[in-house]
Amino acid sequence: MKSNNMTKIILASASPRRKQMLLASGIPFTVVVSNIDEVPKENEGGHDYVQRNAREKALAVNKQFKNGEFILSADTIVVTKEDKILEKPLNHDHAKSMLQMLSGNTHLVLSGYSIYQNNNEIITRVIETFVTFRNISNREIEAYIMTGEPFDKAGSYGIQGRAMGFIESVKGSYTNVMGLPLSHVLIDLEKFVGVETFSTLEDF
Repeated sequence: MKSNNMTKIILASASPRRKQMLLASGIPFTVVVSNIDEVPKENEGGHDYVQRNAREKALAVNKQFKNGEFILSADTIVVTKEDKILEKPLNHDHAKSMLQMLSGNTHLVLSGYSIYQNNNEIITRVIETFVTFRNISNREIEAYIMTGEPFDKAGSYGIQGRAMGFIESVKGSYTNVMGLPLSHVLIDLEKFVGVETFSTLEDF
């Protein structure tokens, strides 16, 4: 199926990083934010949690559209080796606690994404990436928090930002850690939606 400029994709996310990645790939889309309650259920594991959030975000936005629009949603979390879910920090102390947990350890980044149309699920996937932090000092943690960068990011860090120097190795999709496993998403958008990369030439 070839790219169709009439195909309308709705990105159900407020993330500037997801927006930038899709723009860089030449994918036409409109942003509509879903405001769901992102709270893990009791005994809910990371995989189930991001999968549920992706589906609920897509469905919440899909209710606003009735003309065959495709809804792309995503959710990203950090999970420690003890299977503790780390989302966005609530405050300075919360961010510090997360970064101390990540220091010198390997953690898992999970992104769930869904594509819906007419309230029907086309595909939902969960993609894994393993990230290893070097040992980081309390001084580095405090200085990093003072930049303000941790506060809108799962696990209190951004791989593409000032925290890149904390990262010893990455196993899996790099863009997954940024919030969207872009390669997987682009393949599914072409396969299921019929939109090809670089079908638009907008700046990003």
